[in-house]
Order: sequence, then structure tokens, then C-alpha cells
Amino acid sequence: MYKRLFVIFLLAISCKKQDAANAGSASGNVNTDTTPKPSGTIISSDNTQYDNHRPQIGAEDSFKTYNIRKGNNYCDNNDYALTHYTFLHFRAILDSSCIYATVDPTNQSDINKLFGFADCTSHHQTNSARFGWNWENGAMHIHAYCYAGTVRSYKKLGTVALNKAFDCKLYILLDKYIFELDGKKDTMTRGCADNTAIGYKLLPYFGGNEPAPHDVRVKIREM
Repeated sequence: MYKRLFVIFLLAISCKKQDAANAGSASGNVNTDTTPKPSGTIISSDNTQYDNHRPQIGAEDSFKTYNIRKGNNYCDNNDYALTHYTFLHFRAILDSSCIYATVDPTNQSDINKLFGFADCTSHHQTNSARFGWNWENGAMHIHAYCYAGTVRSYKKLGTVALNKAFDCKLYILLDKYIFELDGKKDTMTRGCADNTAIGYKLLPYFGGNEPAPHDVRVKIREM
């Protein structure tokens, strides 16, 4: 276990170095996330740190707000916190700041990343699972977004209302993920066979090919 976590620690550092090396460059691939990011801090792999600071359900300030500033892709204070999951459950709120129009209309269908994790002790563009979102045709669409052995796949799960919390659950099975949006389930391929997803957290990210056209707010509460 410690050897695997050390490998992930090195991967997280590699992600930061890669982001720094790519500073100022634009990505040419649809729905990727390789643009520069703010520097962050690698956090311990012990999941209890999150449990101890998780807000109680019903608290007025129980949602954490992630800000993605105009011209950026990554949210403020982004990091690659090491983690491991057997099950992920969170609630999210997307408000009017998440309504946008891309400069290139063909990019409107690009999927922004909401929340998830890298998997299989690998880089997130090798193996990962995330919920994604985009604003298209006057509605907020939620997607499953995965890499399995470097092969990217995504699937629309449904639509949600602005300013209203919606429920996201992600089950990790030996050969697949089960994504659940407000009780509706769908499956996605997974790139390794283990009952635990070992990797690092992937926080909100805008893009796609274009950065945020204005300040964007995403609220998330881990359950």
C-alpha cells in the first residue's frame, strides 16, 4: 500500500511540473485539462483528514465554494490531494455564474469537470472518474467523464436546475464505475480491477479548450 501511495505522490508532483511547463499554452484537444494551474499543496493520503472537517448536513455553510476566475481553467487553491475511495458521494450546486457562451460555438458542448478522482495509481488522463457539466441549449447538463487505460469516454446523465442541490454518487467496482445522479444510474468502463480507487482528488475545472469567460462558482459538499 505504501509503495502505491508513494507512486501516486510522484504522479501528483509530476502533474504540477507538467502544468508549470505548459504555462501560457492552450490545449488543442477537446475536453482535456492540461492547461496551467495555480500551485497547490499535496495533502496526506489519510482520508480521515476529510472526514474530520466535513461539514454536517444541514449547516448553512456546509457547501464549499470553488471559484474559477475569468481566464483560468483551474479553481483557486487547486491541489492534487492524495486519496482513496471505495465510494464517492457529494452534493453540488451550480448557480447563474455557470451559464456561459464559448468564443467558438463548437466548444459549447465541451464538458467542464465537476468533481472526482484519478484512479489505478496513475495519471488522471490514464485512469480517472469524474462528474462533469456544461451549459447547452438553455439547460445544465451533467455527465459521467472517465479515462480507462488512456481511452476517454463520457455520457450524459441528465439535467439539473440552477441554484438547487443535486446528488452525485460514484460506486467503484472491479471493472466498472456506476454513476448516479439524483437516483438515476449508468455505468462506465474502469481501467483496473480493484475494489478501491487509489489516486488523487480532481477539483472543479473549466474546459474543454477554452478558459472560463467570467468568474464561475461551483459549490460542493462531500457526504
